Amino acid sequence: MARLRARIERAAALHRHTAALVAAAGPILDGYSPSAAPTEQYAEQHDLTAELRADANLLAPGWLGAQLDALSPSTPLGGPLPPTFVRIGQAHPLDDARFPVVVPLLRAGHIAIDADARDSRVAGLLRSLVLRLLASSPPGSVRIRAVDAVEEGSTFGWFAGIESVMPPPATDAEGLRAVLDEGEHWLAARSDDAGPTLLIVIASLPELTEGRDLARIAGLAHAGPAGRLHLIAAGWPPPPLTAETTQAPLPHATQIAIRNPHAWVGDPPGATFSGTGVIPGRLNAPVYLDPDPPVDLVRRVCAQLVGPWTTPPAPVGEPSRTAWLNYVAAGQRLDAVRREVIAIVAEHKAALKAARDDLAAIRAKLAHHQAYLAEVAREVGGRPFEMVPSWQETQTAASVLTGAAQAAGRRRSAPQQAPRAATTVPVSGPPAPSGSASPSAVPPVTGNLYMGSTAGNTGAIMGPYQAYPGALNGPTGAQPTYRPPGTALNGPTGAQPTYRPPGGALNGSTGAQPVYRPPVSGVPARPHSPGQGPAPAKHPAQVSGGPVRPAAVSGVPVSVPGGATGAGAVRPVSPPAPESLPGRVSHALRVAAAGLKQSEAALAAPGRSDTASGTRAWINAAIYFTFAVIAAIVQVPTLLAGERFDEISILALPCALVLPALAFALGWLTIGATTRRPTSRTPVMGMAISLLALIPMIVFAAVLFLG
Repeated sequence: MARLRARIERAAALHRHTAALVAAAGPILDGYSPSAAPTEQYAEQHDLTAELRADANLLAPGWLGAQLDALSPSTPLGGPLPPTFVRIGQAHPLDDARFPVVVPLLRAGHIAIDADARDSRVAGLLRSLVLRLLASSPPGSVRIRAVDAVEEGSTFGWFAGIESVMPPPATDAEGLRAVLDEGEHWLAARSDDAGPTLLIVIASLPELTEGRDLARIAGLAHAGPAGRLHLIAAGWPPPPLTAETTQAPLPHATQIAIRNPHAWVGDPPGATFSGTGVIPGRLNAPVYLDPDPPVDLVRRVCAQLVGPWTTPPAPVGEPSRTAWLNYVAAGQRLDAVRREVIAIVAEHKAALKAARDDLAAIRAKLAHHQAYLAEVAREVGGRPFEMVPSWQETQTAASVLTGAAQAAGRRRSAPQQAPRAATTVPVSGPPAPSGSASPSAVPPVTGNLYMGSTAGNTGAIMGPYQAYPGALNGPTGAQPTYRPPGTALNGPTGAQPTYRPPGGALNGSTGAQPVYRPPVSGVPARPHSPGQGPAPAKHPAQVSGGPVRPAAVSGVPVSVPGGATGAGAVRPVSPPAPESLPGRVSHALRVAAAGLKQSEAALAAPGRSDTASGTRAWINAAIYFTFAVIAAIVQVPTLLAGERFDEISILALPCALVLPALAFALGWLTIGATTRRPTSRTPVMGMAISLLALIPMIVFAAVLFLG
């Protein structure tokens, strides 16, 4: 009896701890957001944003990349060469991470927009592009021809007084054909000598533009980059109303797709932003196009263009050759990271759903375990067992579920960060002190109880007409990264290459994921060398609402002995995203469910049955005997009446045969209703005792036979 009571006490302690775990898991799962899970990827997006911002400043300095409403009035016009890269807007991969989006245009390709200037965002972008190119080009190096069917050319109405550079736009089909004729003559008269560039800007096509005119535009785009002719075509591809008006995407063009309220920027000519190597791709971040420039700024630039002005001195070097390589590589990595974010969020959503399913299952299992434990405790007798967890046990369970620990495995290697303090989720307020309640003798729950086992782009960059020197240093399909002369890759083939400045040390071990985080200025950070004291602490970018990714939970629930009884099944599989917070909760719940099932098996062991079998037999005997006596008493009046009436004596015999079976059935049902366990019935003993109901009939028959 003492050993059985000790097992019941251990089962009651496990029940309290499991109940505390269930009480803590509910608020934890309700307050968890899967979208805040990929904190490492969010931090890397901030790093990539800084790289892209620094490269964009090198690719499009001054008029080409600055915010036009923030430019100083004293900013000089012009440059040493016609610009190649120009800003079109600002990308927002995160709410607090932004970088300018620059695309190649002059000497490289074209720009196509799938909406025309009737959209105010497209009209603002076109005016910004024209102003940037006019203000940054050398005098006479760029000539602009515009086509605008919106309100008789109102899109470019601000650009007045510069007819020698930009005549008034064509507004009808005849004007469009004249512009196309000029473009074709321009290409026919091209030469290899340096000369001006012709830029055709189509703000909107005239109504009922014929298919042959659209085909001429596509032909100019195909041959344009080799003949210093470039297009900015809004409303391309045009609506496919007929077979003749159905056109393919513009060749050698960066396609911009207008959405609400942002836009998507496709691959630039000769490169791709796809991080998977699958083309065509796009810049994996929503882009907000540049708005209208200030009217006073446009008028001031036009006034300076008609007067004499000098070109500022040429800057030292051409950083855009390497900056464009880095810009495309960072865009590819951004695409890969954002795809990884989507995958992680999906995994954590699945883990959250699995944890909630496990929580519902263990609640049913807990109710069954409590009923079974109460039944066993009644059989043993003595003082009742406490099965309600205390407030301290619930808080301890919450701290175990939300505590930070070293991850057993990560999705990818990353620089180690300082561990963050564990957070305890308050489940409820502390209970009011009670003088009558005695403290529990069971020690508080530990981590082992819940967390352990219950048993213990590819090649060309500038297109086919102008290729910048420098090859990508990664294999096909891998992440390309700029490698300066004299440096080597610091990882094995297929690993993520990292820029290493000359003389710099590697910042990661072999096989680990190295991360290069340059400052915004674009100058590589000075590496930390041994002997200079402790390395400075790294401060990763703060992501609002992003919790620490919890550690993976080791251990798999053990199998339950074959003699275990009770409802509920424990799935011996790893939960999805095991290193996530819902994964930790799911694993802990499954381990706890296995513990409950194992405790029921221990209580059903022979030690308990040997102790309780005698008590159960006497109780069953009393129940069967009571119904047998009742059945016997019921027969006496019938048998006595049979002496006087023959008809009644004929009925007495079948009634006497039915009553023992009825007494056995009533005893069987009564025992089952009071114990809830099929093994508590004793059918053989019940049938034997129920036969006692035949005694009156046997006595009556003997009297009749002897008399």
